[in-house]
Amino acid sequence: MKAPTLRFWYAIHRWTSLLCTLNLLVLCVTGLLLIFHEDIDALLGQEHHGAVAAERTVAVPAQRPALQTLVDAAQAAHPGQITKSISFADDDADAVGVRVGPVGEPKLRNGTTVQFDAATGATRKPGPPGETFSGFILKLHLNLFLGLPGQFFIGFVGVLFVLSLMSGLVVYGPFMRKLAFGLIRFGKPVRIVQADLHNLFGIVVMVWALVVGLTGTFLSFSPLIIGVWQKTELQHLIATLPGPTPASFVPVDRALEQAHKEVPGKDPAFVFYPNTEFSTGRHYGVVLRGHTELQKRVYAIVLVDAGDGSVAAVRGMPWYLQVLLLSAPFHFGDYAGRPLQILWALLTVITAGATVTGFIFWLKRPRRSREDATATLPPQLSGDQA
Repeated sequence: MKAPTLRFWYAIHRWTSLLCTLNLLVLCVTGLLLIFHEDIDALLGQEHHGAVAAERTVAVPAQRPALQTLVDAAQAAHPGQITKSISFADDDADAVGVRVGPVGEPKLRNGTTVQFDAATGATRKPGPPGETFSGFILKLHLNLFLGLPGQFFIGFVGVLFVLSLMSGLVVYGPFMRKLAFGLIRFGKPVRIVQADLHNLFGIVVMVWALVVGLTGTFLSFSPLIIGVWQKTELQHLIATLPGPTPASFVPVDRALEQAHKEVPGKDPAFVFYPNTEFSTGRHYGVVLRGHTELQKRVYAIVLVDAGDGSVAAVRGMPWYLQVLLLSAPFHFGDYAGRPLQILWALLTVITAGATVTGFIFWLKRPRRSREDATATLPPQLSGDQA
């Protein structure tokens, strides 16, 4: 690689790294805590819900209550509000949440969720009041307590991080071609030792950090990605499946039954009611998913006419939404139990180490004249010269 090209990529690596250093350290620390968020909440007594069966205080009836019964109970507990959606836990078949909200409000965030034991129809006890510790950490990790602008800023930091990794990979080979892999030259000046540690940490976590950086960036821009789906795919469905909102809806159990007939062998994930942000004005949006940890992120959408219960359309997720849904488990490492959590935590610590050693390397750079700075690369960076 020619010297001007190498200087260009080194400059990209240096400045993208410096611009995201502080935020990357915050993300590493908060991300490390979020890997074990369930354990931390349990330790602090702040877990929202355990297994439904463990909380159950009444006998399970011979026949499971209809889902419509839970919907009616939720609406009765919140007079003047209507059902917006139903969610089904992916790790507990008896955990069902019914979300209700104001009439005429399509946004799901403007509502209240009532949790039920689907086996008995009983309302579950509410979670602990106030924000949990892991909820506090998640907000810091997600948007620095700055809401949507903060979330987009974190996405920009993710873009810088990915550029830093890619440029670092470009300059790694030329700088390390005459050094053994993993060599740490203890006894040399501090800057050389920090450079060796930075190179070692960086190359060890390179692939993992690229995956986590790309998925985190995708997740940060999720409002924009979902907005694209709503403006394209959903608007197309609304245009091709017109019809007024029916005066009364068929029971939601019937909509689920029809959806399962159309797409057998899958579990329910969500049911979105008509006139919400994820459905049309006339149809239930029934979302079904697979059984394995990754298949749980692969959704099929069945639109069921809320007036007569007929299936109007079946759709898969567009590729960009599918990537978004698959990003979360790869980003947080929560799809393969404790061993993967430990591996994700170890790699997070190494990434933080690469960030710190790189910053120290930059702080201890020699003070050179402007002419020297434009003439050559820092001599300590070159393995043969060092």
